[in-house]
Amino acid sequence: MEFSLPGQPQIGAVIRHKERATCMSFHESGEQLFVAYGDSRLRVVDTLKGTSDQPAFKFEREGVDIVEATHHNQSILISGRGTPDQTAEQRCAVSYLSLYDNKILRKFRGHVGELSSLSMSPSDDYFLSSSTDRTVRLWNIQKAGCLSKMELPSTVHGTPHAVFDSTGMVFGVTAAMTSGNDGHVSFEQICLLYFFSRQSLIYYRLLL
Repeated sequence: MEFSLPGQPQIGAVIRHKERATCMSFHESGEQLFVAYGDSRLRVVDTLKGTSDQPAFKFEREGVDIVEATHHNQSILISGRGTPDQTAEQRCAVSYLSLYDNKILRKFRGHVGELSSLSMSPSDDYFLSSSTDRTVRLWNIQKAGCLSKMELPSTVHGTPHAVFDSTGMVFGVTAAMTSGNDGHVSFEQICLLYFFSRQSLIYYRLLL
């Protein structure tokens, strides 16, 4: 990517790390960027200063692959790989973590396949998770237990992803699906858009 040309954006800072980043999430204030790395570490970047002065958080036992900012600038949602001795639900749990004292405030269990995305509602404490177990789940960070589960069609063979829109009332889901009768996975993707209400998941499926 070339930023040296006239009129192009300028690089404000470069945050170096030995391993590749697997996920990034901005806090809603824009003042912090949370970055998960392939070596089971997580950094908090001060975007106003362009630095990451505090030591990286280590998650050597369970790892950290996905990070999602919440409305509190010292609390995040994370998901890792777990350990072989754990059950599938334990390995695929979402953790609500306080960075202030590096303490897990709550665990959200229910998925039995690797998580592929987390999305925080911009308007309240709900969040979405998607998984290779072909489900999208709705949670509230203040309550234990899944509030609602959406099971995707059996023709889904790719990795689903779910994300809220800017209102927190609508979210989209996308996943690769098989096409035809030969069972082969198509490179085309079908976008599933769902309308979210506070009491239930009322959805409309749009094939794009």
